[in-house]
Parts: sequence; C-alpha cells; structure tokens
Amino acid sequence: MIVYTPLETINQENIVTSIKRNAGFSCTVPYSNQETEGLIARILVVIFEYLRKPELGSSLVYFIRELVMNASKANSKRVYFGEKGLNIADPSDYQIGIKTFKHDVFSNFGSYAPKLKEQGYFIRIDFKIDGERLLIQIKNNSPLCGDEESRIRERLRVANRFNSMEEIFAYGFDDTEGGGFGLIIGILMLRKVGLDENVFSIDRDDHHTAVLLRIPLNLLSTEQGLAIAQEIVTEIERMPQFPESVVRLSKNLSNPNADFNSVAAIIKTDPSLTTEIIRIANSPLYMLPRKVSDVNTAVKMIGLSGVKNLVLTHGVNQVFSQRYKKEKIDRVMDHSYRVALYCSQIARQKKMDNLHEDIYVAALLHDFGKIITNSLQPALIEKLNGICRDKNIPITSLEDLTKGYNHAIIGSLLAEKWNFPDKFVQCIKYHHLPLEGDEVYKAIVYTVYLGNELDAIFLGSRTFHDLNYQVLKFFGLEEENRFNAFVDRTKKALQLDA
Repeated sequence: MIVYTPLETINQENIVTSIKRNAGFSCTVPYSNQETEGLIARILVVIFEYLRKPELGSSLVYFIRELVMNASKANSKRVYFGEKGLNIADPSDYQIGIKTFKHDVFSNFGSYAPKLKEQGYFIRIDFKIDGERLLIQIKNNSPLCGDEESRIRERLRVANRFNSMEEIFAYGFDDTEGGGFGLIIGILMLRKVGLDENVFSIDRDDHHTAVLLRIPLNLLSTEQGLAIAQEIVTEIERMPQFPESVVRLSKNLSNPNADFNSVAAIIKTDPSLTTEIIRIANSPLYMLPRKVSDVNTAVKMIGLSGVKNLVLTHGVNQVFSQRYKKEKIDRVMDHSYRVALYCSQIARQKKMDNLHEDIYVAALLHDFGKIITNSLQPALIEKLNGICRDKNIPITSLEDLTKGYNHAIIGSLLAEKWNFPDKFVQCIKYHHLPLEGDEVYKAIVYTVYLGNELDAIFLGSRTFHDLNYQVLKFFGLEEENRFNAFVDRTKKALQLDA
C-alpha cells in the first residue's frame, strides 16, 4: 500500500522506515520547480544510500527530474491551449499552439504556476520497493494526446542512435519543447549504470498519464562485483587443471595437420568425452537425419572446429566434477543446455550460420560461474561478508550471488585464467549486461543474453517488458507482437508445448 506523505513531513527517517517495511510513499506537487527538484534529489539520495547504491541515485536524479518536468509541461500546455482557445487533441491546433508554447509559458512561468493550482493540475510521485525492484511512478492528470505520444515515441527512436554525449550535442534538435534533448540524455545516463529504455513504460487513460520506472536492486557496480569475484578466484587458485586427454586433444586440434582419425583416437581414450561428443552430435544443434552411435562419425558430423569448441565445455565439467557436488553442477548445466537450444534456434532463425557453433558453446559455458557461487563454503562466505562491510557493498548481494552478475565476473576471470578465446570470455562476462561487451562480439553476446532471457520467460519469471531494448532491436524484435511470434516459432521448433 502506498501512503501519501505531505511534502513538509518528508525526511530521511520516514523514507527509510517506508523502505524497511516495503511500504510505498507518495507526494504530490502542483508543478515542477527548484523546490520539487530538490525534493526528488533528497528522496533518491536517501533511498540509494540506504540500499548502498549511491551511483544509481546520482544517475537517476537527472532522469526522474526530466520526467517530472515533462509532466509539468504537459499540464502547463493544457492551461495555455485553453487560454488560446485551441483544442490540444486537434492536430492542426496542436501545431499552432506548440510553436509559441515554450516561449510564452516558460518566460513567464510565475503567472502560470497559480493557474495550475487553481485548475487542479498535479504531479504525483510514488516510490515503492516491490521484491527486488524499486518502483517509481510519475503521474499527472493530463492524458497524452496523439501528437504528444508520437513525439515521445520519436524521441525514444532517435535516442537509439546515440552512444555518447558528444553525439547528442552534435545532433540538431528542434526548439519547440526542447526536442526531447533531456529525455535522450537521461536514457544515455541509464545505460551508464547497466539500465536501458525497458526500465520504464508509459501508460495513459482518459484522465491521466503515468510513467513507471522499474529499477532492479540486484545491480552491482563493476568495482563492487570485482571485489567479490577476485576474492572468490583467490580462494580457488588451486582449481585442478583440465584433464590430460582434453589438453592433448586441444594440442592436436591446434595442429594444422590434424585429421578426423587422430582426433577420434584421442577422444576414444576418455569414456566421458566419448559420451559427450556422441550426445552433442545427436543434439538439435546438428539436426542429423539419423542417430550417430560411433565417435568417428560424430567427429565428422561436428567438424574439427566444433570438436575444438566442445572440448572446452567438457573440460570445465570434468574440473568442476572433481571439486563440487554433482547436483549443483547438474542444476546449472541443465539450464545451460536449455539456453544452448534456444540460442541455436535464434541463430537458425536469424541466419547466423557462421556463428552457430560458437554461439552454442558460449551458451553452454555462460553460467559456469554459478557452479562456484552455488558451492561457496561457510568460511569463505563470512570472509566475503567482511569485504562487503568494508567496501559498502550490500550484504544482500551475498544472499544469492547468482541473481546478480557476480557469477558472470567470476566465470570470466576463470575463463581468462584457462586461456579461453575472447569470444567466450565476453559471453560469460556480459550475458547479463550485453551492451557492455565489445562490438566485435556483439552478435554472440546478444544471442546468449536473449537465449538466457528466453529460458526465464518460458519459466514465467520474465516478460517482454523486462528485456533489453537494444538487444531486441538488434534482432528486429523490439515490437511485442513480433517478439511473441518469434517465441511461438521457437516453442514450435523445439516442441515445448508438446
């Protein structure tokens, strides 16, 4: 339940009390001004200091101020258009009024402020902790008209082309309402803290417009994640090396004169590797017309490059099986095999044939850091708790490391230690933060991210609106109906509804 809090009573104590109780609080202002902006900043600073995520607060202050300002502009437009005898819902009237709106109103806002109060216009700001998300809603009592909604959609579309502040300043904006300049800067600032356009949505009815932000609370800064990850990697420096048969096979495959028979002969010396190669050859990745039962045929079907990649996943499993419990390995690998299947379908449907095998292997490897975080010993957990206290990292980050991206950092550090190819290191490290990966590996990283999210969607823990907009756009799936059609095709291809 969200409780209304009068402006004069909002202070650090009642903000923190509301957060602790998972109870929301709300305040209402008649318009945006310096006092309102200061209030928003104070509330966000208190919230994120309490959550020990001050870097999120500093980035979100600007964005939320911009949203409140936009709500105030929308209300002011209704007053202005009414005085001019213009119908804001009429496209021709809108074009007439908007040409002079900014100059007339904001050069003389002192005369409009009391009119907003007199005519009952307001902006309501709601804050609430909902499980692992902070919800912030900015609501005003002016329903969007068609031209306003089109403008917002266009601003979001334009925002996708920018990667830096320099690019934004070099772009020419119209001056009628600010041209969406502030909103575009706000979106860029969201990306800097691992968020994107999908954290907010716009809703309207006949009387109101509301913008809802859904801020995940399990985000850690890179520095915080590394502080935890490095300590874990230090604790597992004695991790066994790859099995001798895997090392020998990798050397053989690196020889330009390697052939199918010599590779098959080495594989046959390792029963578990033999089983794995035959299993992969019969998987949906290769879609063979008949079942393969011998190593030589499996190697020919997979190809030498395919075997070289799959050897990595086998080696990881072998090393972990010597150190960790089978059920903890199986839990992660069951998920990874599903993600690999989904990634195969993505690659197939999007005609990424040249990357198919790399994507499949990257998907199998993407979560192996979870095996480590799921197997932490009590003494190490206590040591990590001390690090969190010293570095002001939320203790909740250790309650379930797999929900943040610590496991991704841990996995990538081990992958680097074992000299994995960069393409796999990138997928392991950035499968939760796909926009952070290097441009050269974008296709592979984005595919593994989407395959991982598809698994969550099929399990009911994600929706379309939780997905990274830039990734969806890369695959041409940014529209919900196209994404749903893609999901239906994937289900049908994998017979998931059978």
